[in-house]
Amino acid sequence: MKILKAGIIVNEEKDENLNVTKKIINFLNDKSIDVYLPENIISLFDKSKKIHLLAEPYQELNMFFSLGGDGTLLRATRLASPYNIPVCGINLGGLGFLTQIGLQEIDHYLPCILENNYQIEERMMLYGCIMREGKRNGKFYCLNDIVVAKKLFARLINLDMLINDEYVIQYAADGLIISTSTGSTAYSLSAGGPIIYPCLKTIIITPICPHTLSARALVIHHKDNIKLIVRSKNLEVMLTVDGQEGFDLEENDVIVIQKSKYKTQLVTFPGPGKSFYGILRRKLKWSGRVLPNILEDDGWS
Repeated sequence: MKILKAGIIVNEEKDENLNVTKKIINFLNDKSIDVYLPENIISLFDKSKKIHLLAEPYQELNMFFSLGGDGTLLRATRLASPYNIPVCGINLGGLGFLTQIGLQEIDHYLPCILENNYQIEERMMLYGCIMREGKRNGKFYCLNDIVVAKKLFARLINLDMLINDEYVIQYAADGLIISTSTGSTAYSLSAGGPIIYPCLKTIIITPICPHTLSARALVIHHKDNIKLIVRSKNLEVMLTVDGQEGFDLEENDVIVIQKSKYKTQLVTFPGPGKSFYGILRRKLKWSGRVLPNILEDDGWS
């Protein structure tokens, strides 16, 4: 796919003086590619015929570049996924499970993208909505997770959970995380959830500090439909989407969560350290030793 127009989402705090942003813009402009920037960023640049305001609809864009950490990439995916636009993550932050290009790798991988020398990894997303008194009060999409949790100083919250309209359990906990396989290495992992290979289509339900120890993380089918009913009275409960969007909840609100019709298209690259297991080993600092070539030692080669 030839790139003619590209959008850029940037975390200004992680790109000091917007040096990386300027570098990407200059590279793309030199290749006759128009760049689209958010309003708060474009105002910091001199006007150019190849720099435009990033605004919906985005269907004319061929690529989104995310400059920052995983949080910046999550924001970019929510813009790009309804239009099936690939997202390329450049890591300017810390951990970065989703971002594929490091700061020192930009010069190597940017030409690869323009030469179509990359792969697209499709990731499942979640859709959710809040039903209040029979009416939809809000809807949202996410790549990582949807979290229902107590606000500051609130006591344990109570949530009824139904799967495919069958009652399963009432959670008494600090909260509940509903995540995709991609989100299994995010908040869910911190709460004791399993690590799931990101291309597997699953939904992970992980309670946060449950009152009952038998309430464990649960992995369900991607076609299952989840309903959460808020049973807490006079407590401050809220729902967050990928840790970035928030909705206040009330008693008897019903949160419906299911697989989204949208999918995230992540730009990935083959090679050492770029696989999911290589990223896990590096980011989680798993210890180990250098193994011999088993195939050669066993006479398979």
